[in-house]
Amino acid sequence: MHIIIVGGGGVSYELARNLSEKNQDVVVIEKNAEKALRFKEALDVMVIEDNGANAAILEQAGVKKADMVVAVTQFDEVNVIACMIAKQYDVPITVCRIRNQQYVGASSVLTPQQLGIDVVINPEKVAAMEISKMLHFPEASEIEYFNRGRIMMVGITVEAEAGIVGVPLRKLPQNLDMVIVGISDIEGKFIVPGGDDVVMPGNKVYLLGKSKSLKDIGSLLHHEQKTIRQVTIMGGGLIGVQLAHLLEKSKQRFDVKIIEKDMERCEELCRDLDKTLVLEGDATEIAMLEEEDTERADAVVAVTGDDRSNIVVALLARQFGVSKIICEVMRPHYVPVYNTLGIDSVINPRILAASRILRLTRKEDAVAFSLLQDEKAEVVEIVLPENASVVNKKIVKARFPRGMVIGSIARGDEVIVPTGDTMLLPGDHLVIFAIPKVSGTLDRFFAPPEDKENKRYLRNKLVHSEDS
Repeated sequence: MHIIIVGGGGVSYELARNLSEKNQDVVVIEKNAEKALRFKEALDVMVIEDNGANAAILEQAGVKKADMVVAVTQFDEVNVIACMIAKQYDVPITVCRIRNQQYVGASSVLTPQQLGIDVVINPEKVAAMEISKMLHFPEASEIEYFNRGRIMMVGITVEAEAGIVGVPLRKLPQNLDMVIVGISDIEGKFIVPGGDDVVMPGNKVYLLGKSKSLKDIGSLLHHEQKTIRQVTIMGGGLIGVQLAHLLEKSKQRFDVKIIEKDMERCEELCRDLDKTLVLEGDATEIAMLEEEDTERADAVVAVTGDDRSNIVVALLARQFGVSKIICEVMRPHYVPVYNTLGIDSVINPRILAASRILRLTRKEDAVAFSLLQDEKAEVVEIVLPENASVVNKKIVKARFPRGMVIGSIARGDEVIVPTGDTMLLPGDHLVIFAIPKVSGTLDRFFAPPEDKENKRYLRNKLVHSEDS
């Protein structure tokens, strides 16, 4: 695919890096010389230093042959204009980053389609939704839903008392309606396990299976069942306010407070939020946290917008005895710091946003796509076409590479946790867990054999587009 990315920020970098590693033809347009240089030095992509909301520059980037234009600058107006121009060149898929909901909300005069936008992406909203899932299921550090919520993947750290510790996976009960698809040890080594592998205390395991069963997984892993009620959000930026809105609307009752150091921003939050207590103060100050009874919080969410401030907040929250700490991390190299602190619930808005876009670039009929937060693996839900090479074969006969496993199959109203004898049928929704170097080969098994890289095919991929 020929993909044009307008903007040179964090989302653009994560997206361009993933696409270039999969040998896609990528052009990045960024007018800031310093940002453009980062792409030139680190990635195998073409870089144009100019304004992407310009027809002549888009032509220089190859918009006439482009399969996708992704506009993710910091400015909504630039992104909208870039997508409008791209549609004039009949680009099949346009993706637009929009923060201001006036452009795409219910009160908007023009619809996204009228603005030339196929998919709207809002990294802050996506991050807030991810945090909300963690607060509703506090035992897990990562959660992803597939097939309209019927299938679930969770990442969870294993306690020493867990019943699965030290037991070869092939000896675990077969009636759990779930399968362990990944194991990460405390040093960060990651594997897609086989039947002889065992789980050790402190390992983070990734389980995939029926949502109803996974929501009761705490007892199997010897985790205390927790319910989050008191939530303190450190930082009143876009993620903080989006999260507060979600918690205010939740069926589960939350008592939410936001601590924000900018007085004008606090006034805006007070006007915007109905049930959330807004407090002016510095979340990195011990006296502030003591005054606001932080030790009584069930969860602290650090979303200040600055990695170092979030680390300080996490450390202080741990000292206050808060059991659930969730942190925004913008630079992946900070993740080991959180691991050292014993905090495994981290979210990276850039990776979350990039994964929503990457789904549209796959040759398989991908319904959903997710990257793990440490990018050690990918999870994709695909619809199996009738002429794929593995149709009407048992899984054991398909000869899938090591590092890939089908964790669940949705077939009509049934959700199946497959075995080697499970037959793959046309129309099955397969949820596949794979390491990145294997993920690029999935089209050999699950995509139609004929060349589908044409504009009609690409437009059809939007039928399954997620609500981002």
